[in-house]
Amino acid sequence: MWLLDIIQYKKRQIAWSFLALLAAAAFLVLRASFESGKTGQSLEIYFFDIGQGSAIMASAPNENQILIDGGPSAAILPKVEESLPFGDKRIELLILTHPDADHLNGLIEVLKRYEVATILQTGIKDDSAQYAEWARIIKEKNIPVYFARLGQNIKAADNLEIRILAPFSSLEGKEISNTNDSSIVGKIIYGESSLLFTGDASNILESQMILAGFDLEADILQVGHHGSKTSTSAEFLQKVSPDFSVIQVGLKNRYGHPSQETLDRLKNFLTLRTDLSGDIKFECDLERCRKTDEY
Repeated sequence: MWLLDIIQYKKRQIAWSFLALLAAAAFLVLRASFESGKTGQSLEIYFFDIGQGSAIMASAPNENQILIDGGPSAAILPKVEESLPFGDKRIELLILTHPDADHLNGLIEVLKRYEVATILQTGIKDDSAQYAEWARIIKEKNIPVYFARLGQNIKAADNLEIRILAPFSSLEGKEISNTNDSSIVGKIIYGESSLLFTGDASNILESQMILAGFDLEADILQVGHHGSKTSTSAEFLQKVSPDFSVIQVGLKNRYGHPSQETLDRLKNFLTLRTDLSGDIKFECDLERCRKTDEY
């Protein structure tokens, strides 16, 4: 009898070992699926719902992460964590379009908690405490900083580049009275797909880009200045001709964004709002972008 008990015990040991191996294999497969990206060769673009502010993340097929602005607070942190591949704590490129608090403050929190490889900013003079903290952390972590200007092309992955359309010249160290029109404006281009991000650019900067003859056409438009009436002119919309326009705005914000005038100009375009839809995600292949149902 004791021999039979030993045999049954060994059988149970083998069964449990086999189940443990299956569980470990399943974990490794799941982890690999996260680490290899969710969509193969797609560019993933996230418009985060972080209140009255702006924050966009682009995740390249090679898992390079590009974060454009960070919103007004630490609300950006769980959004970034959910969007990064499993175990990834590195952001390859961080872009601050301009140092207003609703674009800057969240990035300070990101700098504290993530490894940032490179920063692109305008470098305009700013005397706020938040900007001083931003500069301090950059210096402490010895992060390379580049200053944006027209004509820069940043290679982020195969078939993926960021083309800087504004500012027209370096603004490093300059005092700017209208910081909105000092915003970095750029076009993320993935094959034939594209996103135009505009920061808080007003119709003044929009007109300058139109007069310069820039190719502004894009599949996705980040609506300027949270849908303010002073941005997103009819002529600008005609030039961009987006399949999707996205307004990043806080619910019932004190500024009255988005304005009815801007919404009226957008009525012929498919318009999405973070205050109504929450986080918004797109997947772009080399030909087109589409909104996902993930959020």
